[in-house]
Amino acid sequence: MATFFEPDLDFVKGVIAAGGDTLKRCYQCATCAVVCPLSTDENPFPRKQMILAQWGMKDRIAKDPSIWLCHQCSDCTAYCPRGARPGDVLAAIRAMAIREYAEPKLLWSLYNKPAGLIVLFGVALAVILAAIFVANHGFPELETPVRFSHGLFHGFLPVLFVDAIFLPVAGFAAIVAIRGILKMWNELTVDFEVPAAYKPGTVGMITRYIIPTLREILAHERFKLCGVNYERFNGHRYVLWAFVVLFVVTNIVFIGADFLGFHTPWPLWNPVKIFANLGAVILIYGSIMLIQNRKAREAEGYMRGAYNDWFLLYLILFVGLTGLGAEILRLLNLKLAYFVYIAHLACVFVLFLSLPFSKFAHLLYRTTVMVYDTYRKDIREKVTVYYSPSLVGESEAVEAGEEAVEEAAAE
Repeated sequence: MATFFEPDLDFVKGVIAAGGDTLKRCYQCATCAVVCPLSTDENPFPRKQMILAQWGMKDRIAKDPSIWLCHQCSDCTAYCPRGARPGDVLAAIRAMAIREYAEPKLLWSLYNKPAGLIVLFGVALAVILAAIFVANHGFPELETPVRFSHGLFHGFLPVLFVDAIFLPVAGFAAIVAIRGILKMWNELTVDFEVPAAYKPGTVGMITRYIIPTLREILAHERFKLCGVNYERFNGHRYVLWAFVVLFVVTNIVFIGADFLGFHTPWPLWNPVKIFANLGAVILIYGSIMLIQNRKAREAEGYMRGAYNDWFLLYLILFVGLTGLGAEILRLLNLKLAYFVYIAHLACVFVLFLSLPFSKFAHLLYRTTVMVYDTYRKDIREKVTVYYSPSLVGESEAVEAGEEAVEEAAAE
């Protein structure tokens, strides 16, 4: 019996516009799936994803976890006889998938189209300048020594007003991100039936699957497997580690300033300050490495960066440059520090808000898929061993299954 389906041509056009312009070159030779160091016999990619995208099968490909397991290392592009750049195509598909999880979609459009840049930074600057105006009952004179903030209610931009700006932005981004993750998880597991005895509780899920996945991500083990673009491994790892360091020190400063009264600026020899500056330097260095690497790969024809790629890379770089620059200018007691500080706050505002709407969302959805991938493999292995008489014998399978039930109940 013939099967008919209606291709989603808008999806195909969207993939092409988002950087997958070589999609139609693929003629299904499967070279990409063979040479990809991350593709497995059980879960080969990106050949299947390429043809699903060509056919406009949006619903199927949007729920396919393999699009997130691709790390765009360009090994497939290097060996593709048609120059189809499957890594770029899957990157474009991921951008479209992020749109499906993002609400409101207007914000996704602002982060993925050049015209949105003016709107995003315009809103950020308007909010920050309004906070400065309200805090000082007008725009203050720029004084020396330069002080951005030295208390909850005092300074160029008091701590209380910084919190009033960034806590709602971070909270909104977190809510959208959590909703997207839950939606993705439900889609991934809808057809994956797990026997009740093997369903882990919250603690089991964290200890068996989430923590090992986070360790793998911090070590960047999958990036190490990429051959053609190995240089990208270090830059990507440095940026990730820098974010971890800056996330920790930001929360320490938040608690110290808001709840313990240790208001900024803290001395340069303070350990928290040292780690913050170290994180900023690593962030700048790693982002420059990634920018240089992408430019080199483009020159060689291995990849073509889309707008959302360059936007995130330069946004991260300017977050680091303006943050470190504001501190240096403050130490030099130059009034220019105030303007660089405002620019830094605007960059941080746009970065915080970007989490569920830009390529930054890879942090959310790739991590979720990697947790699911580990979870699925583990459950399937257990079910196969415990319930497959053809592999272990009928009596052994029954006995093993009973033991597994007892272990699960004990947990």
